[in-house]
Amino acid sequence: MNDDNFHSLRNLISLKRHEQPDDAYFDELLEEFHRRQQQDHLNPSLHKEILERVSTWFANTSRWNYVMGAGAAYALVFFAVIFFWPKPDVTPVLNTAPIQHQEQVQAVETLDEKALEALEANEVNKGKSEQVVEPQAY
Repeated sequence: MNDDNFHSLRNLISLKRHEQPDDAYFDELLEEFHRRQQQDHLNPSLHKEILERVSTWFANTSRWNYVMGAGAAYALVFFAVIFFWPKPDVTPVLNTAPIQHQEQVQAVETLDEKALEALEANEVNKGKSEQVVEPQAY
């Protein structure tokens, strides 16, 4: 059965070899080709437009055109390096010491104790005499 398929396929290919499309096919092909060509000229790609403008600009072949082009390229590279170069990640090291709350609290407690002692002494002395003893802060 495999040989029969191969033999029939071989006959089909030999028949197709002698077939040729009619003249209408070639006319349609030519019209389609011209239509696509015109469409490409009407809607050029951005790449082609830029290339055409640059080639027109350099068509004068003046030295100043090359100098200005080189200057523009240099400026573009310069600004690209300035704005897009990765910045180093540097954080400043601050010399900070931890706050010692315990010493301040102890100083306040001792001050309060001495102030209370002075107030008690004032109350005791008030009864004895008019002399007032002021609390002292250390």
